[in-house]
Amino acid sequence: TAFSRCGIYKQFVKFYIFNRTKLIMIKRPQSGETEEDILRMQNEFLSQRAKNPKLQPAAQCVKVQKELKKSLFVRNRRKDSEKDVNANAEQPPRNAVLISQVQKEILGEIHEKIVGDVNVQPVENFSDIVLGDIVERKFDAPMLNDKSNVEAVAFPTIERKVLIKPLKTGKSIFASNDAGKKQQFNANVASVPTEVLTKLYGSESVIVNNSQIAEEVHKENLDLLSKMSRDDILAEREKLLNTIDPTLLTLLKKKRQEKLNPPAFIPESSTKVCKDPEKTADPEPMDVTDVLTPSNAAFEIIQQSEAENWVHFDVVETDKLKWMRDVDESAKELKPGEKFEARFDWKGVLLPYSVDAISNRSKPDETASVNDDRDLYLHGDEPHRPGYTLQELFRLARSNVMQQRISAFGAIGGILSIYNQGFYDGVLELPISKIFFLLRFGLDDNTPAVLEVVSRALAYLFYNEADETLLDFIFDNPGCQWQPRLETVDMSADIKELNALESLQNQMRQLQVNDEGNRSLFRSDFEDNENESKTSMSDFQLAETNLMECLLRTNILQRLYFILNTVKPENSSVTSCLKILIRLARTNTDIAGKIVANTDLMHCVFKYFLPDLSHIETNLATPQFYYYPQFLCLKLLRILISQNLGIAVRLMNLQLKQSLINYLSYRADIQDAMIKVQIECLRIVRCLLLLRIDDSLYSSLDSAFYNMLQWHSNYLKFEVGSPYLLRQHASALLMAISSEPCSAKTNRVLSELLSKCCCAWFYRATRNEVTEFSQTTLLSACLHVVTWALQRDEVVYFHEYIVKYLREFLLSASFNKCLSQLITSSVILRKSNDRRYVHTPLPNVGAVLLHENGPQLIIPQAYSVYFLTTLWRLMELQTCQNRNADNKLLVDALMSPSIVASLVEYLTLLTTNLNHYLCSNFYAKIEVKFVYKLLNCVDLLKHFNSAQILQLAYNYLCCLGAEHIQEIEQLFECIIFNTKYLNVSDLALNKWKDVFVSLVQTHYIIVESSNISLSKSSHTNAILSRDWPYFFFKLMLQNFIDNSTQKTTVDFTERDVLEMTLMLVTQLEDSSSNLNIVTPTEELMYAMAAFMGPESEFLSDEIRPLLRKHLLRFYGKYKDYTFEFDKAALGKCTFESLYSLFVDHFQATSYGDELFGSLVLVPMAQKYDSKWRRRMWSDYAPALCYLNCDESLLINGISAYLEPVEEEESLIKSYAHALSTNDVRVGSLPYKIAKYHVEHFRRKSQK
Repeated sequence: TAFSRCGIYKQFVKFYIFNRTKLIMIKRPQSGETEEDILRMQNEFLSQRAKNPKLQPAAQCVKVQKELKKSLFVRNRRKDSEKDVNANAEQPPRNAVLISQVQKEILGEIHEKIVGDVNVQPVENFSDIVLGDIVERKFDAPMLNDKSNVEAVAFPTIERKVLIKPLKTGKSIFASNDAGKKQQFNANVASVPTEVLTKLYGSESVIVNNSQIAEEVHKENLDLLSKMSRDDILAEREKLLNTIDPTLLTLLKKKRQEKLNPPAFIPESSTKVCKDPEKTADPEPMDVTDVLTPSNAAFEIIQQSEAENWVHFDVVETDKLKWMRDVDESAKELKPGEKFEARFDWKGVLLPYSVDAISNRSKPDETASVNDDRDLYLHGDEPHRPGYTLQELFRLARSNVMQQRISAFGAIGGILSIYNQGFYDGVLELPISKIFFLLRFGLDDNTPAVLEVVSRALAYLFYNEADETLLDFIFDNPGCQWQPRLETVDMSADIKELNALESLQNQMRQLQVNDEGNRSLFRSDFEDNENESKTSMSDFQLAETNLMECLLRTNILQRLYFILNTVKPENSSVTSCLKILIRLARTNTDIAGKIVANTDLMHCVFKYFLPDLSHIETNLATPQFYYYPQFLCLKLLRILISQNLGIAVRLMNLQLKQSLINYLSYRADIQDAMIKVQIECLRIVRCLLLLRIDDSLYSSLDSAFYNMLQWHSNYLKFEVGSPYLLRQHASALLMAISSEPCSAKTNRVLSELLSKCCCAWFYRATRNEVTEFSQTTLLSACLHVVTWALQRDEVVYFHEYIVKYLREFLLSASFNKCLSQLITSSVILRKSNDRRYVHTPLPNVGAVLLHENGPQLIIPQAYSVYFLTTLWRLMELQTCQNRNADNKLLVDALMSPSIVASLVEYLTLLTTNLNHYLCSNFYAKIEVKFVYKLLNCVDLLKHFNSAQILQLAYNYLCCLGAEHIQEIEQLFECIIFNTKYLNVSDLALNKWKDVFVSLVQTHYIIVESSNISLSKSSHTNAILSRDWPYFFFKLMLQNFIDNSTQKTTVDFTERDVLEMTLMLVTQLEDSSSNLNIVTPTEELMYAMAAFMGPESEFLSDEIRPLLRKHLLRFYGKYKDYTFEFDKAALGKCTFESLYSLFVDHFQATSYGDELFGSLVLVPMAQKYDSKWRRRMWSDYAPALCYLNCDESLLINGISAYLEPVEEEESLIKSYAHALSTNDVRVGSLPYKIAKYHVEHFRRKSQK
């Protein structure tokens, strides 16, 4: 209620309510009235007020709003504004304000902030609260030390006080009593000489450090002691020892000993004072060393508290002090193979699970580095581990603090950089799609500092530095003008095409291998309309399928244009944006066309990064980003030109030709940046000349070519240690010059200078070691120039070079050493695999190999295959032009024993150690061509027998793609289907050759004239698989599944297929004993497929002997082999699924054929899993009545089916049931097997 809320119960309250005419008095509450009476009074008042609204109480509670305090500065500003409004008012001088008044107001402000409102005390009296200097009181006489005032317990002992009769002095009883004690004390004091006290207690204090105060305190103590007797001193000493804290006493004694005798060491135990048991009943304080370690931050505080006897600090509350403890340096030990969450430093380096303790680091100079790592522990989870997890970095990347975002994005960029180098493969799995979206959102920030780190991280993700660096290095070699297209490859489609089991896989899913290890590399669900599928995908789904398409969907081209044209960051963001554009251009022709179609972006690129050199300074120590030629911009244009002829034409219309002439004609001294610009210009000129876009381009650059070539002739150093960038520039120059059409007009002066340069550089190569890749690249470019000159009939300028300098180099020790490294530097002989599809939605070229000792570049420094390939091409050209004399000199020099030994060893290793997967790598294309040239060298093949040549040719065929169809046809004719190597008639071999050639020719690449380009797919699939002789068996199996009766080929029937396949496989394996076409289990499966033709040709008299011969050969070859029925090959159906179809077909069409039955019995041998026998004797029990064959057709005879004796009871029951129900014929193999095991089981049971 109103009154109860005010708390008025015991007071008498009188309300006077005034009316216009009379005074009304309401009865006041009485002491005996209750709350209900008070409520009744309230209602009466409210009723009266309802009648007269103007009726008001004499007193009421009103909440007074506190006046808002204003600071001194606000009040001054208001005063100034009021003065400005009244312009006519008289302005008081500024110095009229008293300084003391201002000080008081400021002090009032400070006081208000600390203790509250200033209005509690007037500001004028505020100075009264300021304390003056505190002066310590000095006593003329020592203070009384009444032992009754010292207690041994917390509370004083109750004693009866004997009051002294007060004197007539006007003092109080307490003062009189105190004065009496002083008189009594002075009467008992016996004087002690000062010299004795100084000798006993020293001349100065050992506790107080201040010299002046120490002297006064020490003098006062001596005066006090001089007035005390010896008994009193000992009594006071005993009382002091009993009452003082032992810890403090120990501290004081230790301090005294250290000051008096510094060298001496007094143990802590000797400083303890034994207390009187009667007077020390209290327990000793807790020793902090029992609870806290000295390394704990609270240890020192607790010690101080005990020494000074702080209140309530005698108990250590460890739970409240945990936050002060040091981070535990010891972490749990991980078990081998146990996973843990990855943590990274700010550079993206993966940190180990635990680090060595800092105390174990003995080197003092490492302290600084240890302290620098403190920022790696600023996280809550796992405080003992340094570094940050990806989740923590993601959280920091979204922080409101810009420096935290920069650090997080920088760490993520470092992680991606190391990841693309292959160091994290097999160690951790990165969520690439999530990282991509985080970086793409961060790219929308226009802050230059944030934009720099985010764009760099995006460039690390998409622009593979290893790939791009290696592609730039090999570009200046002959035949390396092709650029890889990095499209997302559907590898499953190629496998289906090779094994022709697409229909089988679609209709019978149970036959498809579920390869968990390669699930990320192969897709089996492939929609017909891929574009519609991509459109219906969400952003994250598209990122998990094709990351480049997802990047393009985020309007990355418009964002990059805005950054380059509007934001204009003067930092590495420009470089990162250009790298992202380069990776987009490499993807495919469609994306490259979208880049060129963005007119604003292209004009921005030409305006800011391809300016005219006449208006800029090129020799800057640190080149600027804008209005300065950027070699990455020229590289972007080169990639775009390589994608399509139409794109190249559009770029030429943007005045690209004028920029190239301007940069290549620049003759002043240039720095590294301009050298890179000229290298990229020369590469673009090479591409334009190969595409035959502008016939006048070459003539416009004649003088520039001559000047640059003249400079290299005079100043280029070929030896190791000289700048490799200059050798790279010279190689690019030679390749650009030799890209002119052979029908062009001869330039005699330029040809002579070319010959001079080639002679000089080969002369230096003869007398120096060739160990660097740029050196072999320059030699390859020289050989290509000579080949180009021979095609133009300019051999007269290079005759001396061929017969003298080139021949001397081939005979030199430098070339022998270079060739001796052919095996160790070979790409296709490596046992490792590349990381092209380490993340399928974002493929790379495959420049990094996953070696057991760590990631390695696929092409080492000593790689000489480019040079050898160009050398063989020169010799082939001389042979075609009938220049036998010059060619004989080169062949004789090349066929020296040491060189031949190296080449023979290289070819021998290819027969067994050829890596078919690496043969499809983009960087291995040139070595695949080189092997073909060696196979055509008759002088080398003389060192091999026919079996070795056949095996080498067969292995080499299985790695050739669509661009090597001519090589495949040549090898078919010369080696594979040649009577020199196979014991078959010419008629049959020619027929077989035509069949397989027609199969290969379906892969011919046909390019329209409008789609001419200098790009190829980065992944080349082999046309012929390892088991290509069995190809038509696969088609026959497909016809069986489809229930189709059509012929396998137009001219081949099922009988022809069986005859050709069985004879070809037999001849190939007999001609080369080391040639293994397929594994033994796969060969068994193909033998089963021979009986599954739709026409049942295995029953014909012409094919039956051939099948018997083949099976007997197969059984004899793998007599002691254990087939792997549970292991399936990639791209092939499992044995279990094929066996089910095979047994069903046996019941339907075998007519009890013993050859057919022998294959059915293979998995039923006792050494294999009992599941095969259980399935046959239960699920396929009806087929047992037809199953029988001669014991000679069984692998290892019938004993393999009898021993060891069957022990599984379920099988014994199946055997007994089949015997009792006559499901097996008496005398058949199943009958003998069942009877033997049942009888043996009965004999064993009877025992």
